[in-house]
Amino acid sequence: MSEYRMLKVSCPGCRRVVQAATPPGMAGPCCYGPNVRVATALLACNGHMSITHAADLMSVLLDAPVSAGFTGGLLPRIATRLGGFEAALKERLRAAPVLHHDETPARVAGDDDDRLLYIYTARAGKVIWFGAAAGRGHAELDGFKILPGYRGTLVRDDYAAYAKYDQDLTVVQLCCAHLLRVLRGIGELDAEDSRVQRCCTQPAVRALTDAKAAVEAARADGATALDCEILDALRARYDDAVTWGMATNAHRDWPTGRHPGYTLAKRLQARA
Repeated sequence: MSEYRMLKVSCPGCRRVVQAATPPGMAGPCCYGPNVRVATALLACNGHMSITHAADLMSVLLDAPVSAGFTGGLLPRIATRLGGFEAALKERLRAAPVLHHDETPARVAGDDDDRLLYIYTARAGKVIWFGAAAGRGHAELDGFKILPGYRGTLVRDDYAAYAKYDQDLTVVQLCCAHLLRVLRGIGELDAEDSRVQRCCTQPAVRALTDAKAAVEAARADGATALDCEILDALRARYDDAVTWGMATNAHRDWPTGRHPGYTLAKRLQARA
C-alpha cells in the first residue's frame, strides 16, 4: 500500500494556503488502488457474502482494512459501469445449447429480522448469472427472462416450477449432483432399511459416476459420443438399479404415502 502526503503551505506574505495536487486516480482522504477495489468487489459479489463479512476478510486475509461503507459503495459503482452487461449476459445464456439452472435459499440480514431469499443461478460454460428473489415460483422464473422460450438442453433439479418450460426444450437433464445426494439420503433412511435400500441406491450411484468418468475419458480422447457398447452397459446397470428400487419398495409401508425409495425410483425411471 502507498501513502501520499499532500502538504499545505502558507505564503508568508499574503497568507494564502496552497496544497499539493492529488496524484491522478486518487480521491478523498482515504483512497484504495485498483487491486484492493477489485479484490473487495469480488468478495462482496461472489459466494453470497455479506458486505460486512467481505470487509472483514479484506482486513484479515489481505491486510487491507476497508470499511463496510467503502465495500458497499463499490456495488452501485460497478452496476453503473456495467450498463447493458446483464442483458448481454442473458442473451448469451439463452443462446447456449446447454443451460444449467438452480435455486437455493439464503438468509439475508434485515433491519429487524433475517429474511429468506432465493438465490438463482444460470450457467453455460464459463458464463454465469446470479439473481435473487423473495419467491420461488413462476413469476420469479419468468421475470428473470432466461428460461421462457429457451429451446436448448436444460440441466436442472426436479422442482415442479420448471416443468412449464419443458415443452420448448430439446432435452431435460436432471442434475446428477442432486440425484447423487438424494440417492445417498435414501440409502441411509434408517438402520433397518438402509441395507435393503443400498442394494438399489449404491448401484445407481456407481452407474452415474462411472458414466461421468466414461464421458470425461471420451472427451480426452477427442470423441464426440460414447462407444455404443459402453453406453448400453451403463444404461443396463442403471435400469437394473431402478427396477430393483421399484420392486423392493412398491409395497413397503411408509407413514405418509408411498415409500421414498419407490418414489425416487419412479422418478429416475421417468427422467432417465
